[in-house]
Amino acid sequence: MDPAGLRVSDVEREQVQQFLARAMVAGQLTPAEYSDRAAAALAARVRRDLEGLLDDLPGASLHAERAVDVLDLQAGVGGSITRRGYWRVPPVVRVRSWVGGVTLDFTDAECTAPVIAIELATGLCSPVIVLPGHATADVDSLRISAGKVKDDTVHRRERGTPHLVVRGRHSLGDVVLRHPRRPRWRPGRRRTDVTHEGDGTPGRRARG
Repeated sequence: MDPAGLRVSDVEREQVQQFLARAMVAGQLTPAEYSDRAAAALAARVRRDLEGLLDDLPGASLHAERAVDVLDLQAGVGGSITRRGYWRVPPVVRVRSWVGGVTLDFTDAECTAPVIAIELATGLCSPVIVLPGHATADVDSLRISAGKVKDDTVHRRERGTPHLVVRGRHSLGDVVLRHPRRPRWRPGRRRTDVTHEGDGTPGRRARG
């Protein structure tokens, strides 16, 4: 069978989008050309469709999907999935959980690609996705039933790095997107008060 007629995977579509994004940053594609080609990459069904988007871009070529390109996170009924601190993130993260909690914190993660696809197959829970301040996300391809998206992230005109594409299906619960929470002041922590206007030296609180 002609290899160009083989069906493509989500990983291959993401690869092409990454090539296109780099080409736009390098000035090889205009924003309009990037937008058109990125949309065509999402709609591609066979390798021929994808290869045609890269023909005029030097050094851009597809490679077959490898296991290292996908991280499968799966929990049994009632189990939970948590990723915090340092963890290596491939281009595709697949999450399967029913009833159990899901927390994906990308604050200190190492993302191996500028665009990360998060594929949800979850229900009866409220997955939480924590983005670094410079990252962005979209949920245009996420289907939710009996729930909603709570997006408290900062929205920008241009994509951040990384850019998280949240897609798949979720039911019976909300999907939460947020940035890291700031630490709260607690009793016992050193506190500095200004006693005179313009004086930044520590002092006691003035009594009323």
